[in-house]
Amino acid sequence: MAPPRILLCGDVFGRLNQLVKRILSVNKSAGPFDAVLCVGQFFPDSPEKLQEFMDYIEGRSQIPLPTYFIGDYGIGAPKVLLAASRDSANLGFKMDGLRICDHLYWLKGSGKFTLHGEQSLDGQQFGTYSQDDVDALRALADKPGIVDLFLTYPYTTNEWPTGVTKGAVTSNIPLGISDSSGSDSTISELVGEIKPRFWLSSSKKRHGGRTKSLNYHIAGTKGIFYDREPYSNLDAVHVTRFLGLAPVGNKDKQ
Repeated sequence: MAPPRILLCGDVFGRLNQLVKRILSVNKSAGPFDAVLCVGQFFPDSPEKLQEFMDYIEGRSQIPLPTYFIGDYGIGAPKVLLAASRDSANLGFKMDGLRICDHLYWLKGSGKFTLHGEQSLDGQQFGTYSQDDVDALRALADKPGIVDLFLTYPYTTNEWPTGVTKGAVTSNIPLGISDSSGSDSTISELVGEIKPRFWLSSSKKRHGGRTKSLNYHIAGTKGIFYDREPYSNLDAVHVTRFLGLAPVGNKDKQ
């Protein structure tokens, strides 16, 4: 079986029209893709965007590919997510997330899910994480197998790990990025234990599509796009790559 082809994007901020336009464009030029993974804030950041967002939630507009998000905060989030949690179809443990509407799924809580054979971890709980979340992810890290994607986004802390630029090529580090500013040592420890292929993060200057090739961590909230060169892990034959992704519709079209 061929590996899944996945599009990745950062903060959506409720701009689903722009997200759908981008998905259709990339899928036509470089597809077909199997799914979309979103990190960062998915819900609107202003009331003006709520109607556009709700057009998709209520079925007046359609999302073209299965789309998964972890950012459970923003305008309209409590109402939409509470309704999804109470839906009888979403009761019980859901490996593929809670269905919000056609082709849109909320990856609730901290856990592991499988997407076309690809193992992924998401760590979050309403914009932040608890010690229970950390312990759950550590327990999963002890199980056999390789995690392909690690998605993080804590809203009340910064989801970039302490030490992410250590040993990196200096010329590739964006201006204004330093480990002493808003980094998270707990996230760093988890990445060291989980050793994901991909580690994805939202930031403010990039979104787009990529396919799996290395172990990645995907995270966000820093404000700058950063595609760190791969680094090796202790007691593992594979490498990990960190990506900071930008919001949908950023002015640099990255």
